[in-house]
Amino acid sequence: MISISDLYKLVYFSGIIVWILPAIRQYKTEFFDFFLILALIDPVAVVYGYFAKASIPLWLTTLFAYLLIISLLSEDNIKKLRYILILIPIVFMISIPLIQREYFLYLIITENIIIFIFFLKFLITHYVNHQKINLFYFMLCFYELTVILKLSNLIIGFSNAILFYFFTGIAQIIFGFFFSIVREDESTVIV
Repeated sequence: MISISDLYKLVYFSGIIVWILPAIRQYKTEFFDFFLILALIDPVAVVYGYFAKASIPLWLTTLFAYLLIISLLSEDNIKKLRYILILIPIVFMISIPLIQREYFLYLIITENIIIFIFFLKFLITHYVNHQKINLFYFMLCFYELTVILKLSNLIIGFSNAILFYFFTGIAQIIFGFFFSIVREDESTVIV
């Protein structure tokens, strides 16, 4: 019989494999960098865990979330904000010893809320311009909400965290399959 921890590991490692596919499928789209970073986060965590015999540090997760935000900026905005975008991680790296675990979690959740706002902006802008809801943007918003809920569980602590992580992990695998099939630049609108 398969144990709960084995089932959790199966979902986790399946998610790693599945999330490589969107990065391949979104190649040469506006969201390629975003999906590439998503595809790298969990493998980096596994490699780090294997060699360090510990979970990936929260400061590194925070930097990955920061990279996800940068991946959503236009090239013009990156050029305009380049000094600020470089200064933020430098200040962050210097202040790592001063930040408590709880504040790292708040920071990661805040970063994911910023990512959600980006996706919501894309969804609303597309709707205003075309009078149709873009399914791709809608699914990005919904995906990001599941990430925020999953991270919030680390602070709030739902009564059955393992079951919650299991179901959000399955939902994220389904999102991975969706983004492996549907490209951002395809006509994916619903009325």
